[in-house]
Amino acid sequence: DNGAMIAYAGMVRFKAGVTADLGVTVRPRWPLAELPAA
Repeated sequence: DNGAMIAYAGMVRFKAGVTADLGVTVRPRWPLAELPAA
């Protein structure tokens, strides 16, 4: 349900021409050894 609301809000914003560069690099596989200790 929350996912559907977020997706709908994103679609409405996209259709309105609202876009932004998030500046995030996607890493589909991030080795756990590279993460900082918690």
